[in-house]
Amino acid sequence: MKKLISVFPAIILFFFTLYPSFLPAVSKVEAAGTGNVVINEIAWMGTNNSYSDEWIELYNNSGSDVVLDGWQLNATDGAPAIKLSGTIPAYGYFLLEKTDDQSVTGIQADQIYSGSLGNTAEYLKLMNAAGAVIDEVDSWYAGDNTAKATMERIDPAVAGLDSTNWATANASYADGLGTPKALNSTATDGSGSGGDAGGNTTPPETPSVCDDRTQRLNNVSEAEGAMNVYFNKCAFPQYASAGNEANYNVNFEDILIKRLNSATTSIDFATYEINLPRVVDTLIQKAAQGVDVRVIADSKDAADPHYAERFETMRLYLEKMKRGQDAVIGTEDDIVIFSDSPMFAVEDSAKRTEKGLPAGVTDIEQVTVTVGNSDTTGRLFVEAEEKSAGSYYGPGNQMHNKFAIVDDRWVFTGTWNFTVTGLYGTDENMQQGILDGNQNQIVEINWPQLAGIYETEFNEMWGSNALNPDPVASNFSTRKTDNTTHVLDINGKKVEIYFSAGDNAVGKMADVIRNEADFNTYFSIFAWSDQALADELKNKWEGSYNDMEGTLTGFDVKGLFDSDFWNQWWSASVDMTGRTASQTSVNNPNTRWNNPAPVYADAEIRKLHSKTMLIDADTNSDPTVIVGSTNWSNNGNNVNDENMLIIHDAAVTNQFLQEFNARYVQAGGVLQ
Repeated sequence: MKKLISVFPAIILFFFTLYPSFLPAVSKVEAAGTGNVVINEIAWMGTNNSYSDEWIELYNNSGSDVVLDGWQLNATDGAPAIKLSGTIPAYGYFLLEKTDDQSVTGIQADQIYSGSLGNTAEYLKLMNAAGAVIDEVDSWYAGDNTAKATMERIDPAVAGLDSTNWATANASYADGLGTPKALNSTATDGSGSGGDAGGNTTPPETPSVCDDRTQRLNNVSEAEGAMNVYFNKCAFPQYASAGNEANYNVNFEDILIKRLNSATTSIDFATYEINLPRVVDTLIQKAAQGVDVRVIADSKDAADPHYAERFETMRLYLEKMKRGQDAVIGTEDDIVIFSDSPMFAVEDSAKRTEKGLPAGVTDIEQVTVTVGNSDTTGRLFVEAEEKSAGSYYGPGNQMHNKFAIVDDRWVFTGTWNFTVTGLYGTDENMQQGILDGNQNQIVEINWPQLAGIYETEFNEMWGSNALNPDPVASNFSTRKTDNTTHVLDINGKKVEIYFSAGDNAVGKMADVIRNEADFNTYFSIFAWSDQALADELKNKWEGSYNDMEGTLTGFDVKGLFDSDFWNQWWSASVDMTGRTASQTSVNNPNTRWNNPAPVYADAEIRKLHSKTMLIDADTNSDPTVIVGSTNWSNNGNNVNDENMLIIHDAAVTNQFLQEFNARYVQAGGVLQ
């Protein structure tokens, strides 16, 4: 968590040994000068155990112990406000844990504090006993809430207000990614592995083809049976089969809006998250034109400070959709919205008017209902699946789908959340049309029978096939049943469809590897913890299901993991690279590969968000691609609401291969 100790203190000691008369008469424990004690690491996102398990680390970048009595570490908004006490050793650390000494497992806190850090940013000031500001940081320049990766200081000698002096941790500890009371994983002395860091770090130089950011729409069709595949990042078209160049550098928002605008009768829209104004406006316009628009949106925990702001923004947009073009609830142009857990209106008048909503919310009735195990009072504007009258399920599970069904014909699906971060990265990029968001993939298919299967899934969550939902008949998550057709023939192409929870989608993936993979498997995955799936691939790679056993079979494996999860003990990346995990469990016993596979942490600008596997690509052995919203985990398979397509088609698989090859080379992989 610091640079290697400078040789400078040793030189000073040698000087004073030769010339003792120059020694000042001071204690070995002294107050440090400005900048000697710094804010070194911040777990503003909490840990994998709890979002409230926040912690802050100070570092003493001097050769003397520093007494912190009378010092303060305060946020300018008033919380937290920490009166420090104790001593921080020379070139040592001082760990502050929120609430109790359980925020960091196995490491004793130097001080306990109270007060939560904000999710979006805080302005922290470290002041000495005289009130002088010693160090400060005015924003969260790094860190990742999903991965629970801390914000680390790169160089203690560089100002905390310098945004380039912070990076996202990439080393694992018991509760996430970070280095409590240890050398920072992103330190500038070279001991950190900065190439594995998350989306806030600078990726390595990309291949020349990625310098071309021009949108390339090479294979798009409106015909029945069309399968249009789009990538928002670059691809390597030199790997295209004849006449099959991929669609890459594509603005997904434009593609989605075009598809929604084609609707004449109905739109069913399932979204994990949405905050794209143009998409919201398009849905409102289609409803005003008389198109039946039904929306299922995932509810979030509004009490979680790390999701509060984005969930608040989403609720403002959802209310705007519910009010329709005339901004009045209860009229014909309203969009009908439903969820897995009820949503309550945002009542802040300034935030409401900013989004074009009425300043007041008195036209939505205030109610008190049971959500999960607690009573909640608010203005309920999105109904949800009921446990019983006046009682709803909590928002703990995820309705993680991102699909649209248009006119009972087109299915639009993939890995992309309908958000600014998911496509552009920032609001500023959105205004300029710069696609610096998460890496994603989408597929749209024109086939009424496939649309009917997705509609069956939608209606199961909706509780009816009518315009209005039925909260009593509705079923989400583990309450759903396996009630859809799973195999279709689309103009001679075999397509399989599996939904979670209930269809054992990830288990079907393992079956495909075990029974159908003959030559190769390539994958890019956000989060992979499913052991059975990893074990089937291990057996193909080296002919053994056992730990540290096997001989290479000639089967080809290449893969990419989102860097935020590369070092997580449960990640398949640990097994595949033959590493010993920091801990194990019954479901993740750390079955290491005897011959480490050429798999890498991604090097994308932000997240590698795909959940995609290619099997026997560019062979004559049924080339197949697996794509959808499902992460390969217990939650993705057995808890969340998800959808997955398994497309058996050489051309579609080859288009995915063009994009995979670009991601793989960018991450440091070598193509044969």
